[in-house]
Amino acid sequence: MLDEKGYFDKLITLNQKELPSLTETWQDAIDAAIWSQVLVATGTVTRDISEQPYQKVVLAGTANADTARLLTTVSWQLAPDTWGLNTFQKSLVMEWECKFDTVASIENTGFFMGLGAAVGATRAATNIAGFILTADALNVITDDAVGETVSAVGAPVLTNWMKLKILAYGACIEFYVNEVMQARHTTAAGEDLPDVNAYGIFYVPQEAGANGGELHVATTNIRPGVIA
Repeated sequence: MLDEKGYFDKLITLNQKELPSLTETWQDAIDAAIWSQVLVATGTVTRDISEQPYQKVVLAGTANADTARLLTTVSWQLAPDTWGLNTFQKSLVMEWECKFDTVASIENTGFFMGLGAAVGATRAATNIAGFILTADALNVITDDAVGETVSAVGAPVLTNWMKLKILAYGACIEFYVNEVMQARHTTAAGEDLPDVNAYGIFYVPQEAGANGGELHVATTNIRPGVIA
């Protein structure tokens, strides 16, 4: 395409190669065309701008066994074992800012944030890649419906803001905390990488007999790539 001076417009050509991505900054009410909410009992997902400069949503529950789920309405290709020279997409990134409050009240066996094939995915589901809680500590998981691989990611202070990232590309999925890679799962090591279409999911269940656990989520980005 030529610009008004008759020069080839490279930027427009490059933009035509981009794949659909999502950047959410929570500057307005939660958009039902982009995000679905599934709430059980008195579980809540609430937009909150009280902690400046962060604009965020808070997933919470005020009663025993409440659950709050926030997920994208569309899915992305998560296929590290499929991507190659014969595929247009080569990678997928999901990253977000988050912190916890009263993490001890969150049910570890269900809590999940990351990428999942099913709209109702939890930590116990198959075909997932993301962050979970184990004994109230942050871990990561990949599951391909045959088996699962779980890894520790150091010991971040969960009540502090942190930036988490999932990076999937050729036969591996990497997990980052505050821009530092903490775990790397690979097909070569038999570490259960899913090859699916996946939703971005945040799921917070309260423990039976407890409540008040919160996940705060600020800027969130999901983007596929055409270059590994």
